[in-house]
Amino acid sequence: MSLIRRILSLILVGLLCFSPSAFASVQPGDMIGRVPYTELKLSARSMPDVTMQAGILVSDSGQVLWSRNADERRQIASITKIMTAILSIQMIAPDKSLTVPSVTLEAQDSTAGLKAGEVLTRHQLLQAMLIPSGNDAAKALAVLCSGSEAAFVQKMNEKARELGMTNTRFVDPDGVADEGPSSSAADVATMARYAMTLPEFREVSAEREVKFVTNLATHEYKTTNDLLLMYTGASGVKTGFTDAAGYCLVGSASRQNVQLFAVVLGTEKMTTRFYEAADLLDFGFTHYRPQKLAMKGTILGRSTISDYLDRQIPVALSHDATANVNDLEGAVTRKVIIWEQRSPVRKGQQLGMVRFIQNGRQIASTPLVSTQSLDRPFILMRLWYAIVKGWRKL
Repeated sequence: MSLIRRILSLILVGLLCFSPSAFASVQPGDMIGRVPYTELKLSARSMPDVTMQAGILVSDSGQVLWSRNADERRQIASITKIMTAILSIQMIAPDKSLTVPSVTLEAQDSTAGLKAGEVLTRHQLLQAMLIPSGNDAAKALAVLCSGSEAAFVQKMNEKARELGMTNTRFVDPDGVADEGPSSSAADVATMARYAMTLPEFREVSAEREVKFVTNLATHEYKTTNDLLLMYTGASGVKTGFTDAAGYCLVGSASRQNVQLFAVVLGTEKMTTRFYEAADLLDFGFTHYRPQKLAMKGTILGRSTISDYLDRQIPVALSHDATANVNDLEGAVTRKVIIWEQRSPVRKGQQLGMVRFIQNGRQIASTPLVSTQSLDRPFILMRLWYAIVKGWRKL
């Protein structure tokens, strides 16, 4: 199945490349970082050709590499379950046996087939919620955490505020309410990045299929996230769909020590979200890569030693300066800051800092250190230097 999906993906990409309408879905408001790509003098051909209503591509540090309507509030359907998982991990003891309450089995649409009175672990309930997107599992976790769905939703919104998700309002633990939870691509990326720092969430969201046995049933689940099957390095995280939200996906992938998150909100077809997430990730891994900005030992200036006459000490980078750089955001410049220093000075002592700037944002900084030692001058020399300096000021 995995091979077939990859072949189909390659065929689709090939057809798009030779289609006369290629790049027709690039929008003038599409951004590199937080700047419209047109202001960076980039061509539409260099941008991801995607149809989603809103989306964002970010690094694991939160750097925005590409976005479309990233702060627009939209319904996010079952992507809501990411927050349900976060709170469940933080509120339920990992070794506690959990009994499924009957009140949670009114869930409709996507279910995990849970039964009232069934005893599961926290890990199994997370699997039942995240892998097949079980609404019944989401409701069960909410009630088990807080006693009621309403109380749990309050916790969800408190956690969203804590994470800085300013455009988010949750209304249920599973994301299928008619009025729907609302969020934004940027907020979803923030939530997913946080969730993937939790080892148990990261493990479950990466699972393609699972089977386990409880006291009442045997459960077998297969992931709804086809990105895990078709994209090299894919590691999670969650799908979503309602009529109001459209087809949604937040996906993550890692390559060469770079982890990226692609959020796709509102495609018209189920498979499109996976192909467009893959397009965003390919775009990111092509343009966002580790770069060596300067080498250890490079001398960038001299520090004036204030209690000597006209004495300066060379300062150099304490170690190699490296950073992940988005090459579409322009050249990297450096700002060198060197401090005046009194003796004594020891070799390797920090005497300044170099900051690396791209598109107005600091992407790295490295200490500047003395390349040599210098003792204090003898007392008679200090007196002489003080006299000379005073005379110079006259």
